[in-house]
Amino acid sequence: MSFKNLNLLLLSLFILAACGGGGGGGTSYGGGGSGGTSYGDGTTNDASSCNPSITNLCVTVSLVGSSNKYFVQNSSNAATSQPTLTLNAGTYVFDQSGLTNATHPLRISTTNDGTHGGGAAYTTGVTVNGTPGTDGKTTIVINSSTPTTLYYYCSVHSGMGGTINIVLGESSNQVEFTETTPSNA
Repeated sequence: MSFKNLNLLLLSLFILAACGGGGGGGTSYGGGGSGGTSYGDGTTNDASSCNPSITNLCVTVSLVGSSNKYFVQNSSNAATSQPTLTLNAGTYVFDQSGLTNATHPLRISTTNDGTHGGGAAYTTGVTVNGTPGTDGKTTIVINSSTPTTLYYYCSVHSGMGGTINIVLGESSNQVEFTETTPSNA
């Protein structure tokens, strides 16, 4: 296949995925994908404008086994599937501007898997703006009144999220990622 034909094929796949056609779209390399090219480790060519930092967490969605999962990345950690996050006091943004987030709105809850686990969205200090897949952002302000355990989840699909442990008084403002093995991977 010529380079020109390969580019046309990739462009066609991108357009198909962006328009929601083809039942998931994207090219998969070990981990599946849902729009854009996924490399199985949560990294994608999803053309988002997210710039990971200590407090700006870039969120993407990719298949793990047969289920979509959130992958979270900050400036110190590569995109990791459903990591347990340890957050200190401060303001954090879950940036869902990447294309793979379309139809996967991230929410916060005090119940594992949020509304899918019988709980409700936690809204104290939480602001949701934009649309996942284009400019979506969920911001949470963590302080001494924030529960010590929260969960991030998809409000539309069950089993995509993970745990957030709140640790106040730590000397570091770094988000720590704990590797977890998803229960249905």
